[in-house]
Amino acid sequence: MTGSSTVLQVGLDHRRAPREVLEAVHGRLHAGAVESLRLADSGGAVRLLTCHRVELYCEGVGVPRGVELFGAWLGLPASELGPLLPHVHVRVGAEAGRHLLRVAAGLESAVLGEDQVLAQTREAYHTACERGEAGPLLHRLFHAAFRAGKRVRSETGLGHGVRSLAGAAVAAIARELGGLADAHVLVIGTGDMARLAAARLTERGVAGILVASRTPARAESFGAEVGAEPCPWEWRRTALGRVDAVVCATRSEEPALRAAWLEERARQVDRRLVVVDLGAPRSVETPTPGVPALRIFDLATLSEELQADSAGRIDAVRGAEAIVEEELSSWVGWVQTRLGGAVRCGVPRRGELVG
Repeated sequence: MTGSSTVLQVGLDHRRAPREVLEAVHGRLHAGAVESLRLADSGGAVRLLTCHRVELYCEGVGVPRGVELFGAWLGLPASELGPLLPHVHVRVGAEAGRHLLRVAAGLESAVLGEDQVLAQTREAYHTACERGEAGPLLHRLFHAAFRAGKRVRSETGLGHGVRSLAGAAVAAIARELGGLADAHVLVIGTGDMARLAAARLTERGVAGILVASRTPARAESFGAEVGAEPCPWEWRRTALGRVDAVVCATRSEEPALRAAWLEERARQVDRRLVVVDLGAPRSVETPTPGVPALRIFDLATLSEELQADSAGRIDAVRGAEAIVEEELSSWVGWVQTRLGGAVRCGVPRRGELVG
């Protein structure tokens, strides 16, 4: 298959890009997301955005044009892409397909076997369909990814235990507080991550949940849905004195919790506070080191703590990888039948990244 008729993946993820780079890119997208891409010279595109990755899947274009489209999504002209290129992954053909299937299966997640990423992949695909941006190769590839993700979770043990960052957040809070039966938790944000966290807190018998949102109606709706008490956005500083933990899951360039507030709470309340920042970019300002009775987790520290658990699931990983290869082989066979010829498989040379 030639470069003009294959699938291409261009993106940044937590394995290659430093945290500050991913945060900066997330900040750009949240500040001014591009609603549509100029895809007249391509066969289509799907944009996948999660806490740990920013990836563009496109078809019918060569590597230079794919990188250009990725920059356009980020709102960066070609002249400003240079500093990002050392962190950018570019995959072509079957290698691009394999990567997407591995992402949907939870094999590329910071939390091995994470279940939320499959839902995020579906959402990215559905959004592309609504915009009329997904082409025929991408339609087939994403459905292969959905099958792989579903099979991995039903046929292997990869998804056992903690399966999402929200679940990891709740587990960390429970461990630090010695349980949740007497704990009150402030959830900041009302998106999918916040909802998952609230659901896990409820499942584990938390004493009470407060929820704060910039939009009061969302806080009211969220509270009614999960049994939480709505907290006005401007009261979140005061609410710190009422709770034992905070789950911050917002998407904003402005911090939802200020360092001064956390330091103030430590001085005024003789009780431990656990804060988990699930924001990308980070939503919690880092206070002065050594603040007593304060424990802060972010995406990086949660991921590090989960590595030991991930390493113990070797058989499940092997099973998941076998499923990925099976579904990939099926997709490659379909592409070969549709277009003829061999599907290119590999990573482009560094010189191909720029036109």
